[in-house]
Amino acid sequence: MHENIILQHEIEQWLYKESELLDQLNFDGWYELLSEEISYTMPLRINQMEKSKPDYSEATLLFDDDSTTLKLRIDRMKTDMAWAELPPSRTRRNVSNVKIKEVSENEVAVHSNLLLYRSRSTDTTADLISGERKDVLRKENGDWKLVSRWFLADQTSLGTRNLAIFV
Repeated sequence: MHENIILQHEIEQWLYKESELLDQLNFDGWYELLSEEISYTMPLRINQMEKSKPDYSEATLLFDDDSTTLKLRIDRMKTDMAWAELPPSRTRRNVSNVKIKEVSENEVAVHSNLLLYRSRSTDTTADLISGERKDVLRKENGDWKLVSRWFLADQTSLGTRNLAIFV
C-alpha cells in the first residue's frame, strides 16, 4: 500500500512537471521527458450510436507523432515559419483524475483527464480542450520517460483554429 501511494505521487508530480514545461513553452525540456520510442496520437472523436463500437475513429488520427516528428515540430516552433503559433499561445494545463491502471517491472499505464486552456494573441475568446489521456511511462536510467500518449478529446469538433500545441 505504501509503495502504491509513493508511486501515485511520483507519477502525479511527473505529469505536473510535464504540464509546467509545456505551459512555460519549454519544449526542449519537455522533449527530454520523452522516450526515444514515443508514440503520440490523437484519434478523431466521433458520435457513435452503437455502444459496442468505440466513440473514436480507428482510422483517422488528428496527429500521429513519433520522436522524429515531435522533434521536427519543436524545432519548427523556434523559427519564423511556425505561423500558427506567432505569437505563441498562452496555455494552462490542468491534469486530474490520475489513475495508475497497470504496473510492470519498469513501466506504468496511467489514465488522466486534461483540461487545456489556450489564449491566443489579442483574441477575446479562449479555447478549451478537454479529454482523456492514456499514457505509458517507463523508468529509464532512474527517470520516468513518456513511451506513449493517446489523447481523446471530449469534443467531436474542436473549437480551436489549429492543433499546433501539445496535449
